[in-house]
Amino acid sequence: MKLYITLAITLLSTSLANAADWPVWGRNGNRNLYSPEKGLPASFDPGKFKKGTEEIDMATTKNVRWAAKLGSQAYGNTTVTGGKVFIGTNNETPRDKRHLGDRGIVYCLDEKTGELLWQLVVPKLGAGKVSDWEYLGICSSPAVDGDRVYIVSNRCAILCLDVEGMKNGNQGFKDEAKFVAGKGKPPIEPGAKDADIIWRYDMRNELGVFPHNIASSSVLIMGDLLFCTTSNGQDWSHLNIPSPLAPCLIALNKKDGTLAGEEAAGIGNRILHCNWSSPGGGKVKGKDAVFFGAGDGTLYAFSATEFEEEKDGADTFNLMKLLWKYDCVPASYKKDEDGKVIKYPAAEGPSEIIATPVYYNGHVYIAIGQDPEHGEG
Repeated sequence: MKLYITLAITLLSTSLANAADWPVWGRNGNRNLYSPEKGLPASFDPGKFKKGTEEIDMATTKNVRWAAKLGSQAYGNTTVTGGKVFIGTNNETPRDKRHLGDRGIVYCLDEKTGELLWQLVVPKLGAGKVSDWEYLGICSSPAVDGDRVYIVSNRCAILCLDVEGMKNGNQGFKDEAKFVAGKGKPPIEPGAKDADIIWRYDMRNELGVFPHNIASSSVLIMGDLLFCTTSNGQDWSHLNIPSPLAPCLIALNKKDGTLAGEEAAGIGNRILHCNWSSPGGGKVKGKDAVFFGAGDGTLYAFSATEFEEEKDGADTFNLMKLLWKYDCVPASYKKDEDGKVIKYPAAEGPSEIIATPVYYNGHVYIAIGQDPEHGEG
């Protein structure tokens, strides 16, 4: 029996038009997961399925306006803005019979009714679970900025989408028909309820990144730039880092998707497992900064506006300016009482950073921890 997830939208006592938007992961770049919304219900009941179906009986719900069926897993946390709801999931509940089987999916739903407005369909990588684990779908929380939506796909690419989908025509990128079909398959012409891709940046092809299991970053928008974790990590053996020189954090120009900068802090050589944390933003000495919880267990602060130019032969690189860094792994996690090194992934040993840094009132908060597949620790 397959299990599915239902997205339930709670009924606000205020009108939806006046409800506080939540356009990015954490509501804003500080990632504090705080909403100023008032009049929220103290609780809600998602209700029960109608007998013999996978449809919610709305009469059994409490404080729920509507419910929409998602795939079997949904790690791409919901964002809400401009009367639309965006969420990443998988394709275990196909909305379009032309797209069957395992895919990465982003739904854009009507905030008032839950009706599907459009969906993004992304084929799986041929590498398999080492870089695109089955049925995880799209694990990036869509980031909305004006009329654009930014996501990181299961193929380790940053995509810029039109918030209206194909409703207002096909703009920017024109090969959606080939893109959604996948390599070597007949094109599938986009319809009115398909996503409109404006541009895409493939981190595997452009940077040599090797994503481990899944690319999962939620994009940070600061001014005209996008900051994104690359999900660079180990290979299937968990012993080798295929791309130690590839950047683990990059900046793109949000208008055209061109590379604006990359970190060069040497993180790739010290990866414990993978880089899965989403960057957060805030201030350092009054200037915009990007906070990055890296796969080596260290929290880094980079300038969001200053880059240092470095030349390597005919190539020029814009490197993110490192403001400070802090090793979040306690000494007692690295060596035991006898001074013996504790090897990763021992439960009592070192951990990478998967959680998102939170900036509040001049301080940065972060939690460390390993892949839940490693068990309790």
